[in-house]
Amino acid sequence: MLTIVHLTAHLGGGVGKAMCSLVAGGRQGIKHHFLCLERPEKQLWIEQLRQLGAQVSVCPDRAQLEHILRQADVVQLEWWNHPATLHCLAGLDGIPMRLVSWCHVSGLFSPVLPLGLLEVCDQVVLTSACSLQAEGIAKLQARRPRRLRVISSGSGLANQPIPERAVSQPLQAGYLGSLNFSKLHPRYVEYFRLVADKTLAIRMAGDVLNQALLQEQAARMDRPGLLQFEGFTARPGEFLSQINVLPYLLNPTHYGTAENALLEAMAMGVLPIVLANPAEQAIVQHGHTGFVIETPQEMAQVLHMLQQDPARRLEMGLAAARQVRAQFTDTAMAESFAACYQDLMSQDKGMHAFSRAIGSQPEQWFLSCQPQPQQFLQQQWSELLNGDGRYAVLEQTKGSVFHFHDCFPENAQLSGWSKALACINAN
Repeated sequence: MLTIVHLTAHLGGGVGKAMCSLVAGGRQGIKHHFLCLERPEKQLWIEQLRQLGAQVSVCPDRAQLEHILRQADVVQLEWWNHPATLHCLAGLDGIPMRLVSWCHVSGLFSPVLPLGLLEVCDQVVLTSACSLQAEGIAKLQARRPRRLRVISSGSGLANQPIPERAVSQPLQAGYLGSLNFSKLHPRYVEYFRLVADKTLAIRMAGDVLNQALLQEQAARMDRPGLLQFEGFTARPGEFLSQINVLPYLLNPTHYGTAENALLEAMAMGVLPIVLANPAEQAIVQHGHTGFVIETPQEMAQVLHMLQQDPARRLEMGLAAARQVRAQFTDTAMAESFAACYQDLMSQDKGMHAFSRAIGSQPEQWFLSCQPQPQQFLQQQWSELLNGDGRYAVLEQTKGSVFHFHDCFPENAQLSGWSKALACINAN
């Protein structure tokens, strides 16, 4: 029996879903144990993992943590730049392990994938091929190509029913996901300014963040009814069954990879329209399973064509469903990881110099994940807040300086940086 111990900040959102798919699709002879460093806000994925036979330990003390890690055949780091994860890793230098890191952020923008951390891992698994373009990954690939592989965290799509759709149905547009501008394109509304159909309405299912600002942008464009806000939905499948086109326009600097909302929509036959961002282009096949656009003019042309040719809209939606249902499966994910684990078992456990790779202090952990750390060290606030990446910088969570400061309030540098950014943003 092979024991895989997963070290993760938590099991929320897409990570929890991916872990359930990995366990559900797995073969006999592999046992999974999840170590969560934070207490969960919701128990959903923890309960599902336990029902699938996995073991879950929440906030183990230091002695328990080290004992479990030492007993593991393979330690799988569920990686994104969470303060709790970096804090934990910095104290694990003395524990021998076979280490694989599954990277749940792209590393193309902020946060980056720390090259030092990647180099101490025995295997690095990317959740999207788009991460091969990241600077740190490109360097690792040049030096140690056998350490890299791509296994998507998108899965569990085959069980969703495909709704009955007909050529006679009108175009019904909707967006499912976060309205936070670190994810949604800050100028989302602008892409619809050339659409000839003034009655076009897009149903927005997600948090109400930025609702007033988006409504104001639409009103200034003389399209006050463009966006119809429906708030968060606990039944995304029901929402997706009621739309047939997904204008899924994301911030060009977003950190995502698998894009679960996009995959779920495609699996249900909803035709996506996305921007030419790396993560989306790794999923959507332009002109076959969706459209990749770059300008408002292209958006207007695509929407007009889809209104005039509902048969093509239906055909492409079904092609999208076939693509993602075949490509992103629990079994494929689990088999790929089983091969990774077998490769790791051919080597002995070794020490990993985490503290040298990411530093030993909270501000060093934070800076290790920044694309331009000198902007913090030299207080280059105007450069840091320039462009669409500013929304990620000003996040209160998701590994931002504010998140790190909340976790390490006594750290003088994190305190100074967060106060300076908050002050500048307020003015």
